[in-house]
Amino acid sequence: MMLDRFEAACPEGLCPGWSIILKGEPPSDASKFEINFLCDRDDRVAFHFNPRFPESDIVCNSFVSNRWGKEERCTNFPFGPQEPFMIEIYSDNENFHVFIDESKIMQYKHRIDDLKTITKVQVTEDINISSVEVTKKHFY
Repeated sequence: MMLDRFEAACPEGLCPGWSIILKGEPPSDASKFEINFLCDRDDRVAFHFNPRFPESDIVCNSFVSNRWGKEERCTNFPFGPQEPFMIEIYSDNENFHVFIDESKIMQYKHRIDDLKTITKVQVTEDINISSVEVTKKHFY
């Protein structure tokens, strides 16, 4: 069964050290989808990952102190309508690292200090989700 929305909470915090692996595919008329890493105590968005199909661009940002920050754009756009993909996003103490089909496409520097407050991940908009895994990443 395909879902078009997903949310998971991890009360002890998702960052650093956790990995989110999302498998899915955009519908044929996809405009955009979002993966958001949310903080527990307020409406902060620690990491907003937003592939936009009309522009073939990935827009990344954070929502802190009631406003969006400066957009970071990634023009490496490996998505196509109805083409299955796998995204892995994991965080260390400095960055979120984004891999698509096992190739690293970008990293995004943390803009919030208290990483332990990042407790939710949300996937929404134009995406057919086949699976989401949230796992502890072991660094060797």
